[in-house]
Parts: sequence; structure tokens; C-alpha cells
Amino acid sequence: MTFARRLLAILTLWAPGVVILVTWIAWRDRLPAELPTHWGSSGPADAATSAPVFFGWLLGVAGAAALLGSVLALVPLSGKWVRRAIGAAAGATAAFVLSIWLGSTVPSLDVTDPFTGDLGAWVLVTFLAPCYGLIPLFLLPPGTSPPVEPKETAKVEPLVLADSQAVAWSRTVSSGLFIGTTILVAALGVLLFAPPILRGGFAAAGWTLIPYCAAVLLVAVFCAYRVSVDWRGLRVTSLLFSIPLKRIAPDQIAQVEAAVLEPTQWGGWGYRIMPGGSAIILRKGPGMVITQRNEKQFAISLDRPEEPTSILLGLIAPAKPNAGARS
Repeated sequence: MTFARRLLAILTLWAPGVVILVTWIAWRDRLPAELPTHWGSSGPADAATSAPVFFGWLLGVAGAAALLGSVLALVPLSGKWVRRAIGAAAGATAAFVLSIWLGSTVPSLDVTDPFTGDLGAWVLVTFLAPCYGLIPLFLLPPGTSPPVEPKETAKVEPLVLADSQAVAWSRTVSSGLFIGTTILVAALGVLLFAPPILRGGFAAAGWTLIPYCAAVLLVAVFCAYRVSVDWRGLRVTSLLFSIPLKRIAPDQIAQVEAAVLEPTQWGGWGYRIMPGGSAIILRKGPGMVITQRNEKQFAISLDRPEEPTSILLGLIAPAKPNAGARS
């Protein structure tokens, strides 16, 4: 059933290109030498392109989208929605190209002058065509998100806590990568926006100043953060504006490990969001990996992660007596 669904989804990706090819063969004797490719606000076309060239370009784009979507539909990809999203994008692209083709050819049938063609209601078809991508999206089976296997995990014993005992651990962690990036982006912003502001005030900088400042603040959020472990579980908070970055309660935790984190395993450096989990990776080296009960993972770079790992194992021990880290 999975193979049949995947094959049917692939066929839907090729269908728009096949329609372009079949209609060209059937209609080429009825089409003018040039096809309308642009319409003005008044209605009739105001630009035209050689019919064979226009056909070749659109068939090429539709075929490339279908080929890429077909290949990626067959290879293993991590993430439940990655393959479906690629199939949807490929199908939407192919259908959009088909709508452009039909919008130019159908009004041009048996017409000698391409500049007399009126797009009319075909513009609505062009806007609706990308919805075709929903067909391969629902036909393709969901992918999988295999968990990351941490390397060089250390054996950590759970901290034994009495019923009335409370324990807390916290540490401030800074990221040289994000500090350097923030300084670089801020300095570049000064070079870009300072001259127009000095000449004509903030209005001269234009609307781009606001999103640029927002981008600088977004990077600065990850320059330094506080990692805390107590009865509430794990909390990671940015020191800038005390923005919470991650919270995991003890009842959500299935396993905790102290391990060596490889940035390539977690999608690179910085705050990473990927299928099946997320991570804050500052460098290759020691860190803590939490696997939640919903099978999602969270990893964070930490020096001497054994202590917070032991505390979290102790906090989840009543709900999971055999909790422990892999050796």
C-alpha cells in the first residue's frame, strides 16, 4: 500500500507536464507563431514569445519539478513531513506552470494575432493551480524521524532525593559564535544605515531599518543564556530580556544522557530545529541529551553535564525506577 501511494503520487507530479506535451501536439497547428505571455491592466496581451520557445521552457520547468519530486519521493528522508512537503512543492510548481501554459494557449486557439488574446477567467486558474500540490502531499506516506544516537555517553547515576529534599542547579553559558555574529551584523548595520541617518534622520534609512534591528536582536538572544535544573525540570532562558528558549518538565522526560555532541548530528551550530527534536549546539564537546516521552530530543552544549544529568535522572526516578544513561 505504501509503494502504491508513492507511485500514484509520482504519477500526479508528471501529469501537468504530460498535459502540456499532449496539448502542444494537438494544438500546435491551431496556435499562432507567438503566444501571449503578459497582459496589461486593460485586458489584451502586451507581450508575446515564440510558441516553440514558450512550450520548451514550460515543459522543461514542469519536467524538472516532477523529476526532482519523484527522486526525493523514493529516497529515505528524515522527518515525517519532509518528503510530503517536497512532493507538494513539486506538484504545485508543475501545476502552476501548466496553468500558465493553458492561460496562454486556450485563448490563442485559431487566433492569428497573439496581442488580441484576453486572459479573462484564466487568471483565477493560475491562482488556484498551486492547490494541486495537496494531492501528492496527502498521497505520499509520512517519513520517519530516527533519533540521534549520542556518541561517547557517560554512565551517570541518578541523584537520590529524599521526599522532602529539594535540589537546584544553574549555569550561565555564553556563545562566542553568536557574540561574534551579533557584533559583525551590528557593525555592518552601522556602516549601512549611519550615513543616510546622519544626512536625513531616521526617515532616510527607510523601512528596512526595523527588520534589520529585529534580526540583530534575534541573533543577540542566543549570545548568553541561563540553564537551570530543579523540581520544575529543565529551563533554558536567554539573558537578553529573559526570553525562555526551552522548558521541559520532569514528567515529560523519558531519558537523560551526558554525551559528546557532534554539531553535524544536530544540524550544525547554534539553535537548531529539525525533525524529531531541537538543540543548542555551541561546539563539539560535552553536553546533555534529553529524550522526551513523545520521542522528541533536545540537546544542549554544557561543560561538566554529569551534575544536571544526575539531578534530572533523580527527578524522574519515581516515575521511572530504572532510569539511567547508556554507557
